[in-house]
Amino acid sequence: MKLRKIAHKAEETFDNVKLKVKNELNLFDPVIIFPYRGYGNDLKAQIHGRILEKERMIHDDQDLDDTFWNNLRKVWKRYESDEIPQVGIEGEFKGVKATTTSDGEGYFTLVFKGLEQLGLTDGWHDVALKITDMPFDLEYEESTSGEILISNQENEFGIISDVDDTIIRSEAMSLVKKLRIMLTKDAKDRVAFEGVDELYRKLIAKGKNPLFFISGSSYNLYDMLTKFCEFKNIPLAPFILRDLGLDARQWLKMGTMKYKKQHIEHLLEFFDKIPFIFIGDSGQKDPEIYLDIYNRFPDRVKAIYIRHVHTDKRKKELEDFAKSTKVPFLIMENSGDALKHATEMGWVK
Repeated sequence: MKLRKIAHKAEETFDNVKLKVKNELNLFDPVIIFPYRGYGNDLKAQIHGRILEKERMIHDDQDLDDTFWNNLRKVWKRYESDEIPQVGIEGEFKGVKATTTSDGEGYFTLVFKGLEQLGLTDGWHDVALKITDMPFDLEYEESTSGEILISNQENEFGIISDVDDTIIRSEAMSLVKKLRIMLTKDAKDRVAFEGVDELYRKLIAKGKNPLFFISGSSYNLYDMLTKFCEFKNIPLAPFILRDLGLDARQWLKMGTMKYKKQHIEHLLEFFDKIPFIFIGDSGQKDPEIYLDIYNRFPDRVKAIYIRHVHTDKRKKELEDFAKSTKVPFLIMENSGDALKHATEMGWVK
């Protein structure tokens, strides 16, 4: 515990010193608001984001050659991101305003309440964002826009999906293979599992049913993941990812299982009238996470789809899991298995 606190304090001190030095030497790049896709219902909405120095090869829509060195530079720039704390931000969504301040890692969340009189329709809506207070003498882009997915509580179901080895081949069970893919492949050349695009497009029913990606991956990979989905024709969706910084109480701010459970529970509370289909893979702990949610919230789980990417022993464990639920628990070899099942159930047309 003491060592973790020392490490956390050292990280804070380093960040503060870096900010002061860069400020004194005028080494800052222009600062931007980098919004992540938000979500809402007919009562309230929220959007998450980060205040960062602009990295052109990450934040501009540059069509760089997919070479090893370009990919390596992108990986470095993503994880070496320079965040700006204590920045005042205001958002306006359909005439409703909200304000907040970026935290020590540059993150912010804006929550818009009192939307019930607006009659919002399902689908994507723009939100205006602007910097209202910059505590440093920096050049910055004052405003930008973000996107919020609105889904009313009368919809048939929602979808919560993992990312690594569920929609994108990541080889998460092998550190060497995972690093090789990360360092040599960017969004355009990463491989999607066959049929993922059709499965998700049909499940969302032209935007009627909300889709959310919850992953243990870092927000530093957000631009790559959203561009990957764009290239592979996978539907737009909010990505709920992790901050991998140090915390005074633990080495990472939150472990993957705890993080996923907490944010799944948040979505169940936020959209408290609709059940969810859960989609994951057998490589890590998705089955255990989804089963725990099912055991605690059985009426909120419509089905569990698990892509089998591991050993025969693991598959036997999954078969035992399937016997313990009263909702469909499908062990799928490919996305076509899930699409066939959902079609037979009358969930997609």
